[in-house]
Amino acid sequence: MGVRVHSNSGEDAGWWGPVELPPGATGYWAIGPLDLWLKRCADEWDLWLARERDPEESGFRREIPAREPVPEKPAEQRRFAGTPGGATATLAVALADRPVVSRPEAPFHVPAGGEVTLYVSTPAWVQLRLGETRLHEFPAYPASDTWFGPNTVEGELCYASRTQARMTLEDVPERAHRVLTPLTVHNAAGDTLLLERIKLPVPRLPVYADARGRLWTSAVRVQHEPERDLAEVKLGEGPPAESPRARRVAEPRESGGSRFSLRAFSALFH
Repeated sequence: MGVRVHSNSGEDAGWWGPVELPPGATGYWAIGPLDLWLKRCADEWDLWLARERDPEESGFRREIPAREPVPEKPAEQRRFAGTPGGATATLAVALADRPVVSRPEAPFHVPAGGEVTLYVSTPAWVQLRLGETRLHEFPAYPASDTWFGPNTVEGELCYASRTQARMTLEDVPERAHRVLTPLTVHNAAGDTLLLERIKLPVPRLPVYADARGRLWTSAVRVQHEPERDLAEVKLGEGPPAESPRARRVAEPRESGGSRFSLRAFSALFH
């Protein structure tokens, strides 16, 4: 079997999908900064992970069979034994299992009555599935933990991320290990809103992929209300307007309505 690498169009544009490996063969995936090796044995699957490359790596590569051997000391190694021989293995896309709190790299203000759309990316997670069973999942690049809430009792544990708060899609780099969300912030209050930190409810969002393999979520609209700690959130239906033909590749982790309230903006406690 010859080496297959990715193309930039059609179903082969993404790193996710069924894994076609004959018994004894090893496949390799480079997903942004993540290196992943997967080997199919008679009655088990072996997985190796390494993250030794630059976190800013953006593309992906797939090699079946793998050209390079598995490193002697990978960051993570797992064996899944006793697995059914006829089940199909799949690499699937997911979003984080907690909300992601993004902090702009520079102070960002929205004046009273103002509205702005930002393009915010969050880390993609990789799920290894065998048939309908999820064997393992992990972030393409680990995010640090952060607490979001007014005190140590009220709030929740989230993941932390940085954003450049770009407002033009052409300025946003395409990264295989990041999922892009068009985030509209409307300041309905009478004072200027400082976007020091904003919490994105990613477990409530589906994932879409366009023909180039870029990953998206539905659009999110957050409205800052006057004299309220909670913001009104509205989730878009279907793929975002920026990529209307993107196909759905992952369901939300959590169910719920498309409108709800949450504490979305900078909390007092850090």
